[in-house]
Amino acid sequence: MSTIAQTPPARPVRSMTAPLNCSIFLTDIAGFGDPRRDDHDRLALRTALLRVLVESFGEAGLPWRRCRHQDRGDGLLTVVPPTISTTPLVDPLLPALAARLREHNGSADVPLRIRLRCALHVGPVLADGTGYPSASVIHTTRMLDSRPLRRALAVPGPDLAAMVSTSVYETVVRHLCEPAARDAFRPVRYRAKGVPISSWLYRGET
Repeated sequence: MSTIAQTPPARPVRSMTAPLNCSIFLTDIAGFGDPRRDDHDRLALRTALLRVLVESFGEAGLPWRRCRHQDRGDGLLTVVPPTISTTPLVDPLLPALAARLREHNGSADVPLRIRLRCALHVGPVLADGTGYPSASVIHTTRMLDSRPLRRALAVPGPDLAAMVSTSVYETVVRHLCEPAARDAFRPVRYRAKGVPISSWLYRGET
């Protein structure tokens, strides 16, 4: 009895270009969907956040237009080219962001005040034209959504809380020139989607 060889299933098309290690910076406005805010408030919040980010990137010497940005509704995903150092995304960017938020919130009505969560990681970033289906971006998202980071802004205090990955801490934060900058971070451990994660938490100055 003759047999007919079956054609093996087609494999997914793989990118001809290997993904490069990029800095991944995620932001999220805490309580964006709070029912005390209406759609006009949320529109104003998005506009204010973009202004704060652009100004803070400029102050930190980071080229906003050279980065890739993806709107996430209540925040922004920013992928920084691999040719740009991760260091300024920690210092001076985080202190600059905290200062800009204090300035904004000092003159804004309560519904328009911004308390911001951030997450920073470095890893290979693969783009498919509409998004970034990369494990490194998923990891950054899990840091942003982590319980310790959400708790950091659940009580009165700083307007900014950030989570950096262990790799960013070991390669960047530990080598900052100012000891005070290093001391602003504390280690945290948590689980996200059942996966244990170790990160470092930063809270902006009040």
